[in-house]
Amino acid sequence: MAGIPKLHYFSGRGRAETTRWMLAINQIEFKNVAIKDANMLAELRNSGKLPFDQMPLLEIDGSNLSQSSAMVRYLARRGNFYGDNNNDALWCDMIAGVVADFAEAAMQAAFQSTRQVVESILTERFNKFGPCFEQRLIDNGSGYCAGKYLTFADVLLVEALNSYLEWIPNLLRNFPQLTELYNRIMDQPGIVNYLKSAERYPNAGSDYVIDVARVLERKLPAHIPNPNRFIKI
Repeated sequence: MAGIPKLHYFSGRGRAETTRWMLAINQIEFKNVAIKDANMLAELRNSGKLPFDQMPLLEIDGSNLSQSSAMVRYLARRGNFYGDNNNDALWCDMIAGVVADFAEAAMQAAFQSTRQVVESILTERFNKFGPCFEQRLIDNGSGYCAGKYLTFADVLLVEALNSYLEWIPNLLRNFPQLTELYNRIMDQPGIVNYLKSAERYPNAGSDYVIDVARVLERKLPAHIPNPNRFIKI
């Protein structure tokens, strides 16, 4: 591996967080590169490193990787976290897809106007997907989402659950299979080390929302004072 991998993104978790967790489960040391303003974003764009002009960008193994789902799967294959056969891989991909839908509500939490709104949205989304995740663990019978061993599907699901639990700590009280999986993944050495490292961003708040708007030079949510402050006239 040529140097420490670098992950370019806003100053927060966002859509880069699944990649960070996959780097962590692989026990790969990495460095966040925080894009703090429009000039930094322009420099990154002009570098030619963004194949589709989008962040996050992961520099690893001499390559520039775009699209979080592609990064996750690259790291899953790299660390043998894709199951033992085609059926395992199929379940990994299906679960990863539905977890993306599930996780979206948590990623958007910081952009909501009040904590009450956030908790209502998260509760509704969990009530839709939580029982399905629990049943999948029951049906699979191994304690994991796909196959007999830990896969990237488990990591992505627990990462999303971790974001939900930061807002609603007792969310899993009636879901023993999900609780067991959650604890198992959270005890993985790479995850433990990442969560206590300097590369782990805190739960997003208004500072993150403002940082994103500054970089993209776009309007802030209406509940934040001076919402047009970064829009060029």
